[in-house]
Amino acid sequence: AMIPVEINPPSWRRETTTLPENNAALQESWDLVQELRDDAHFREFYTKQRAARKYNTRVIPRRFKEGDLVLKRPMGRDKGGKMTA
Repeated sequence: AMIPVEINPPSWRRETTTLPENNAALQESWDLVQELRDDAHFREFYTKQRAARKYNTRVIPRRFKEGDLVLKRPMGRDKGGKMTA
């Protein structure tokens, strides 16, 4: 004769938690996740703003008008190197 064995009996939490309690806990958890995401978004924005501010301190602003002559470096020019023919 074989004795039926109960595999994985329900845990105490599963037996005592009701559906409305579970839904309320999930909603609270979701709200906390949203707050964390918002905080992370603000931190990212602030960090990018600081990086841009630091970068822009080294940029020299210039104002050009139409017709001004500007020295422009040629694009796509090979600078030379070991394998240049």
